[in-house]
Amino acid sequence: MNPIERADRIVYLDVLRGFALCGILFVNMPSFLGERFTSEMGTADQVLRLLFDLFIQTKFYTLFSVLFGAGFILFINRLRVKRKSLWIFVRRLMALFLFGVIHLLFWRGDILQTYALCGLMLLAFVHTRPATKLWIGLALQLYVFFRYLSIYQYAQSVGDRSIPDPDTTLQSIVAARNVMEFVTYHATVQLPHGLNNSLAIWPEILSLFLIGAYLMERFTIRPPATRTIGLVFGVSLLFSLPLLYPIVQIHQGRVPDGLINYFFVWLSGRTLAVAYAAGVALLVRSGHPLIGFQVLGRMALTNYLTHTLVFTLVLFVTGRYGSIPLWQGTLLVIVILVVQILFSSWYLKRYRQGPVETFWRTVTYGGKKSRNT
Repeated sequence: MNPIERADRIVYLDVLRGFALCGILFVNMPSFLGERFTSEMGTADQVLRLLFDLFIQTKFYTLFSVLFGAGFILFINRLRVKRKSLWIFVRRLMALFLFGVIHLLFWRGDILQTYALCGLMLLAFVHTRPATKLWIGLALQLYVFFRYLSIYQYAQSVGDRSIPDPDTTLQSIVAARNVMEFVTYHATVQLPHGLNNSLAIWPEILSLFLIGAYLMERFTIRPPATRTIGLVFGVSLLFSLPLLYPIVQIHQGRVPDGLINYFFVWLSGRTLAVAYAAGVALLVRSGHPLIGFQVLGRMALTNYLTHTLVFTLVLFVTGRYGSIPLWQGTLLVIVILVVQILFSSWYLKRYRQGPVETFWRTVTYGGKKSRNT
């Protein structure tokens, strides 16, 4: 058996999904704690902010989106083998959308409802050739590139500005530890913002879905050689270096968290995501089990939603929003991930999938498919 596969799961996808989940938690943590201007942070936090922009920001939602596209192909193929209707996938997406809407009641950064909406668009490509998916995905990526380039040029011409938007209203709600007002505020303000954000970013997410779908179809037929993966890893790292250097320079200037910085952060996210995916593939191919990432990936949805639960509890216990240092948040992220690895490993020895995944499967297929032992 190929060392990258085991039973009915593709180990590499689980490992990469778990790896991406770790990065996403680091990315989301500053938003959980409350956005702040980089210029107002302490030295340790400014260094962390730079490291996040260099190696984490935009890199991991790219991986996760490509993985969703790959998972789409796997799911559709299984439906075809079992001669099941595509409506099962529609039900799966509608359940995901509801998860996302509920999630928006506690945190504005949810991506699940965006994935669900873009997943419905992906259904239009079920019967297209792999090459069609690739070219449309690349065309959408090119569109998104020019959109970010226009923002970059605008900031260059009229002056840059900081992106973070500290939320003083939410800060006062958390300080008062008013849970009902917290949920009401998210329902009336943050939920519409999240849905509007989906309308803005859908071309990018759909493009990554299509690229992931292409890669799954392409490599299912003919997996890439280890030498090819190594070449991709090296080339993507080489292309990343000239994109990372401007980020370091910008962080030494007046607007380290502005639109110009984000252009290079986004652009480097394309190349470094490829390097990360190739690097993980090389490790898996060489026999490294990466069990920690693997178990996180198998319970990705459960662990993702748990992140919001933990940080919401932290906010209400401390009463602090927008004032917890980034370095403290980073330590908390490490603790959360260690605990989740241990819990996921323990849980998966007893059950086939995580509790939220089981519920999602039940909604998708019905009670007959809900067994989790």
